[in-house]
Amino acid sequence: MSLSLAPPPTIIDGRRIVVPDVERVDATLRFDVASREAVGEAAIHFVAGEMAGHLALDLRQPVEWVRLDGNNLSPDAFAPFDLGAGPGTEMRVLDVSLEAGSSHNLDVGYRLETPRAEGAEPIGWTDGGLRFDLWMSDLQPGRYLEMWIPAPLIHDRFALNVQIELAGHDRPHTLVANTAGVDSAASGGRWSLCYPAHFTALSPMLVIAPTDQVELRRSSVGLPGRERSLGLVCARHLEVDADLAACEADLKAWLTYLSVRYGPWAHGDTFWAFVWGPGRGMEYDGATTAAVPALEHEVFHSWFGRGVKPARAADGWIDEAWTTWATASQRSEEPRFSAVDLPLDRPPVELYPQHAWARHTPIAAYTDGVRLFAGLAYLFGGSDRLRTAMAEWYQLNSGRSATTDGLAAHLEAWSGIDISPWWARYVHGRG
Repeated sequence: MSLSLAPPPTIIDGRRIVVPDVERVDATLRFDVASREAVGEAAIHFVAGEMAGHLALDLRQPVEWVRLDGNNLSPDAFAPFDLGAGPGTEMRVLDVSLEAGSSHNLDVGYRLETPRAEGAEPIGWTDGGLRFDLWMSDLQPGRYLEMWIPAPLIHDRFALNVQIELAGHDRPHTLVANTAGVDSAASGGRWSLCYPAHFTALSPMLVIAPTDQVELRRSSVGLPGRERSLGLVCARHLEVDADLAACEADLKAWLTYLSVRYGPWAHGDTFWAFVWGPGRGMEYDGATTAAVPALEHEVFHSWFGRGVKPARAADGWIDEAWTTWATASQRSEEPRFSAVDLPLDRPPVELYPQHAWARHTPIAAYTDGVRLFAGLAYLFGGSDRLRTAMAEWYQLNSGRSATTDGLAAHLEAWSGIDISPWWARYVHGRG
């Protein structure tokens, strides 16, 4: 994978910090329900950066042992390091300088606890069982795959193989994940998951729960542009007050509409939805874990956010602002598809964090970002024109990673309008 979207090498405290090109991560997560303890092991196969230096990866768990190319290192040799991008943005930096372009294997063993990241939730131990969810978020740093498995930043694409081992339980369990899962134990306690090599650290979805606490429905829907129907898996925890059949019908309608309006489905042969209680909403590649009111928003992200992915965390404002503009209810501050004049005398807004190692989507994306798209719709002559421009952007970039400046260039070329004054003021925060 090209490192062109990665942060440039950075010298801090005399170390040149570089990001690797991760090719594959093989991980095992072991959960012992009886002792309520869990551990993880991971092997990261990577090529060192384009310049010699100390590689940066992330893991938000306590490391117990480390090996580089079969040689033991102290856990302190892979410790968190402040990269200057603000609270919570530290990454683990290897205390060994590696030659540019060299290939290596890094093996890490660690305990599984509540991830060391704002808003992260603990492992859900239940009576005789386990309730576990990756529960990612783009609003706080360190809330992607790195909560549970060592991972690079989201510019990188890599193969991910995960073994799940569940011991000390007395109940069958159900696993829902946006990839092919093989249950190799009759009791439902061992799974082998192979996520696609085009995934990034924000792509994988994984939920585990006791089978007797889950309702699960399987169906399919025919989508325009597909020769065969798209599988649909819809599940909920039994205590969640939701009509799963109604959710399934809504999902089919949204998936069909979005395929027609914006372009073909980009994610394999199945859409996965796990319905949660209030306050939950997260998108994955062709999947979501969400409360009922958030489902439409999260399905939309399979086109914008996970169909066209943010190239860097700083680009994440695009899909949140655009998705909110396109799916907001009439009770929101700005109704969906609004087109409102946005003068250039309002206070500047920074939606795109400037630091190279920034790792969050500003909450302003849901308000000021929506206002920006409403202003662009006004400039372009109506919401339908903006939606058509974004449909073309999706079709040009589906399956790829896109940047903030790349979107600006597309919108200007499509519309013939110079949007740079609005972009400078309401994206980059320059007054």
